[in-house]
Amino acid sequence: MKKLLALILSGALVVSSLAGCSGGGSGTATPTPAPADTSAPADTSVPADAGEPVYGGELKVALNRTINAEALDPVLANSTTCDQVCLQYGDTLVQETADAVDYLPSLATDWTISEDGKVYTFTIREGVHFQKGKYQDGRELTPEDVAWSLNRAHEESWWGYLPFFDHAEVQDGRVVCYLENANATFLHELTSTSGIIVPKEEVEGWGEEFGSHPISTGPFIISEHVPDQYTKLVKNPDYWGVEPYLDAITYYIITDEAQAMNALTTGEVDIVLTVSGNYIQQVKDTAGLVLSQAPESRLSYLGFNLSDPVLSDKKVRDAISMAIDRKQIADGVYANGDGAASYLPVPITSWGYDASLESLVPAYDPEGAKALLEEAGYGSGLNLVLTVGTADAYVRAATIIQAMLSQIGINVEIQSLSSTEITDRYLNNTVQLFIGGQGGSADPGTFVGNFLSTAKLHTNFNAFCYSDPETDKIVNEAGAETDRAKRTELYHELIKEALDTNIGVFYATSYLSWGLNERVHGYVQENKAVMRVCGLEGTGINIWVTE
Repeated sequence: MKKLLALILSGALVVSSLAGCSGGGSGTATPTPAPADTSAPADTSVPADAGEPVYGGELKVALNRTINAEALDPVLANSTTCDQVCLQYGDTLVQETADAVDYLPSLATDWTISEDGKVYTFTIREGVHFQKGKYQDGRELTPEDVAWSLNRAHEESWWGYLPFFDHAEVQDGRVVCYLENANATFLHELTSTSGIIVPKEEVEGWGEEFGSHPISTGPFIISEHVPDQYTKLVKNPDYWGVEPYLDAITYYIITDEAQAMNALTTGEVDIVLTVSGNYIQQVKDTAGLVLSQAPESRLSYLGFNLSDPVLSDKKVRDAISMAIDRKQIADGVYANGDGAASYLPVPITSWGYDASLESLVPAYDPEGAKALLEEAGYGSGLNLVLTVGTADAYVRAATIIQAMLSQIGINVEIQSLSSTEITDRYLNNTVQLFIGGQGGSADPGTFVGNFLSTAKLHTNFNAFCYSDPETDKIVNEAGAETDRAKRTELYHELIKEALDTNIGVFYATSYLSWGLNERVHGYVQENKAVMRVCGLEGTGINIWVTE
């Protein structure tokens, strides 16, 4: 197995790629990476800053996944890559603090929550103006815009945004949100891309083209969007919040990591937000570059589509689980400190992670796996398709899993697809095996609570196709509970259910690894995938560059 893994990691195995796929030394910036074998999160609040900030200049950022013509519409954004762009031009009602444990006022200046947890009332900030567009000339944001945007997002978002939400309306100049059932993750959900507030006339005026001409109230304005190539944003001169230091940001789509690293080394881009594998050491060893690492509330896993004729057999799922050594995957994929082995359907950064539950995960046992396949009627072998994105860490994990399963007679065809194609497969329920990376907050409801929710079926949260009315009751109860200890107990029940049913192989909690040109300052590496370029007052986030 060790020799086999060595061949995999050196590129000996070939991935089947479908359409849409492409692709002196310096120190390490604070925060430093946490050791790969620890569950303790590193400090994510220390800005890598030096000298006096200066206004002006352009930041050039490499993104590793494509963005189509529609996906900058907040309700159609289908990847972290889209989120990187959307959350620079768009504002939400609230924002999370850097450690993701509290919330800051943004378009909402304050809010109250009813005793039963089902009604949230928001006071909307005055003096905020939309960016100028084709169908409105930078008019002032109103509470009606907020209510309309939230109702639209709930009804039209591709991934089932706010499944516990009923509607929003305006009362006495405030926005009142009614939930069908109390859910403690509501404020977190409002910070997502789908929660961006947009003007109705721009959405209706542009129709299906709004995603290429999006408008909101954020610190930057989209000036040019060439699908799957680049997106340019310029400073919003009428921004209500902290004035950005930068004049412009350009996000370039570079799906091939080698090409992205070459662009970073030559100065064609200033930041690569997804550095992995041996490239981490390359950044450390290259003069003029800086590596910044921090733990991320993000989970990597191999998922099973429980509705698939083959994978609906629990013996097959258990056999696959027993044939996979999770630690070997984590060690092979995240050998440079950009991830750590984990075993539960929540990341190790979550307060819901309990190491004692790891004993419920099937032990690595290839011979036992073969016996189970025999019992299931597949003793002579089995062919499966594994869907994966183009990110290097996921492709590397896929090839390791491919090799491990080959040892028990399962032939895995790896199909590496663009984010748009993967989204289509989720929506149309045409995945079989799939490798996913799910981000969230420290709240386990943003992970296992979504994985087991019927309301999230056929989305990136629940492509497992798990659905059970009794489990939904627990999901809703856990979301509504306000006592942390009781919530923890309920989420442990859900974790046990996910492991007992065996919805997938959860193998790692990933770490953020950014490669930056040393001319970049004023950033804060939070425990989430999106890099904020200009944050709210008090966050210390406002990126600036030197020539």
